[in-house]
Amino acid sequence: MITRWKIFLLVIMTGKNGKADNFNNSTILLIDSDFDLSKIKTITKDFHCDKIISFDYNSHKNLNLENIEHQTSDEFITQENTNEIQNHLYTFSKWHHEKSIQKFFMIEGLNIGQLLQEQFIDYMIKFLKKFFEFKKIYEKFPNSLFISSGILYEISAIFSSNVQKIDTDVEVNYDFVHDKVRIDLNLGKNRINFSLSSSKYKKIKHFSEKFTQSLFKPKTTSNSRNVLLVELSTERYQKLLEESRNHNINLIQFGIRRPAIWNMNTFKIIKNTKCGIITPGSLINSKLKIKIQEQKNLITKQISELYQHDEILSQYFSYEGYSFWCAIKPIIQKLFEKRTEHIARDIQTIKALFQKITIDTAVIPSEIGITEQIVINESKKHGIKLALLQHGMYYDTKEAKETNLSKGLYPVKSDKFLIWGKVSESDSKNNGFIEPTKLKIIGHPGYDSWKSTSIHKDTSCVLLALSGPDHMFIQGHQVSDIIKFEKQLEQICKIVMSMKKKLIIKVHPAFHVFDFSEMIKKISPDIEVISTGSIMELINSCDVMIATNYTTAILESYLLQKPVICLPIIDYNLGIPTLFDFNADMIISIEKVQMTLEKLMCDKEFKNKTIQRQNKFVEYYLSNHGNSSKKLLEYIKTM
Repeated sequence: MITRWKIFLLVIMTGKNGKADNFNNSTILLIDSDFDLSKIKTITKDFHCDKIISFDYNSHKNLNLENIEHQTSDEFITQENTNEIQNHLYTFSKWHHEKSIQKFFMIEGLNIGQLLQEQFIDYMIKFLKKFFEFKKIYEKFPNSLFISSGILYEISAIFSSNVQKIDTDVEVNYDFVHDKVRIDLNLGKNRINFSLSSSKYKKIKHFSEKFTQSLFKPKTTSNSRNVLLVELSTERYQKLLEESRNHNINLIQFGIRRPAIWNMNTFKIIKNTKCGIITPGSLINSKLKIKIQEQKNLITKQISELYQHDEILSQYFSYEGYSFWCAIKPIIQKLFEKRTEHIARDIQTIKALFQKITIDTAVIPSEIGITEQIVINESKKHGIKLALLQHGMYYDTKEAKETNLSKGLYPVKSDKFLIWGKVSESDSKNNGFIEPTKLKIIGHPGYDSWKSTSIHKDTSCVLLALSGPDHMFIQGHQVSDIIKFEKQLEQICKIVMSMKKKLIIKVHPAFHVFDFSEMIKKISPDIEVISTGSIMELINSCDVMIATNYTTAILESYLLQKPVICLPIIDYNLGIPTLFDFNADMIISIEKVQMTLEKLMCDKEFKNKTIQRQNKFVEYYLSNHGNSSKKLLEYIKTM
């Protein structure tokens, strides 16, 4: 609690009239998004603060709105430091494999800590950014008094004894990735999106699936191969589901996160195929509910025992002798508290699934999702073959190895990796160190039906595929990079509008996306921002696509014969992927956007040559285009 007596003592400590005798003995106020900005004037006056440092974009933005002079924490670290932070992130994210504590995570062959790795990384990148930045600040001002609250107080107290905690009425926000689910709906011509809590979403999903489960029960037989499709999109893999009618294979859709049917189109797709559906709700009965509760109690007990080993955890979560376990422990506890019941339910539900039906092969889109990890574990127990399906384009560089592993893109536990082509094969061998026998070039079933409908049609429309700052990288949280992104996005919009072209912005479907809609509306109300629906229709409707990052949408535009300009605004230090190397002329800076756009839209020869070069890349990168669904099903028969 801040009292007038404490303030009086601090004024004496800082010097005459509260001013520091030299800047190294200054008073520095540290703030982030959780700071109560309404108190800032009182605090800066009472403590005679010489400097204010903001630690994230939102606090920086709010300070600017109030015309309050400050520095950002980014300014105290170098590019080399950002790389170091990212590398330490991947090291600390493997804490559940530490031999001395691993036993507390193990439940029926599953590592509970690994189930939550994605969510752990999402939190830890923000924490480590603040931790390393404050370390640099402290090294520069070791004798300063640091005023802070929340996690910034916990971090500053690790390094300095000269800290003062501000009491705040702001409630600590324990939001984790996947706490909310974004819902996208098309209501006639209107597209709307909103978010629901994960628990509310699952209740609605469970209610709606009661109907679909009764209509599309799986028909498994001993004389055909039963293939479980885990968390795969019905619309994206429509061609695969339809092709299965021509093969002696029973496809079974199963998803805890993703329903097989969510609109009339997906209903028609399932109805016109022989694909069956198993819903999580259909597997839960009174006996299973008891097992779920027992599982929850066991997980809670083991994790509680883990917390008794503070000495081991303090040593593991440390850097250069500074331990930060005490700072992150409450957050880790909250994460497990939020997720334990869901994990227990998912484990028991998937166990019941494998006991109920005979499965010969399971197909998964990654090895990092909770559903996928539990399916992997049960498949291993039952001797069921596992096929990891390449889900999208990813950085095929040596620099991206740890990133790709953290996203579950490589077949660490799967028997086979069904990949798109030679580029992915080369990356898996040379960078992922995957055994060649695990690899099988299939292509991508999701693109079998992709065809251009407007090759020579002039629509005077530009599509901007907007992938904002990536929250899984430190650069995605740095104020300087976010400001750079915002400025270049604004420039792109103004350039297109000055050319009298229609601009459509397709926002990446990920939940953790910066909202630039307010800024875009200020530029022009005519700019259409879309976050729902398939990008295929939008690509077909445009003349040119602009991408703000390395994204699968680039390949999709190539497939539909539309030229692409790419501006990789933020450098995540992941090296140069094959696509950028192959098509280097169209990887440009903001200064060349207008000139390149005008050339693509006015110079037919230049546009045709660009498309021809893109076609060569498609041939090089994507095998069996138009025939990969058949190739996949034929290969699964042999597994």
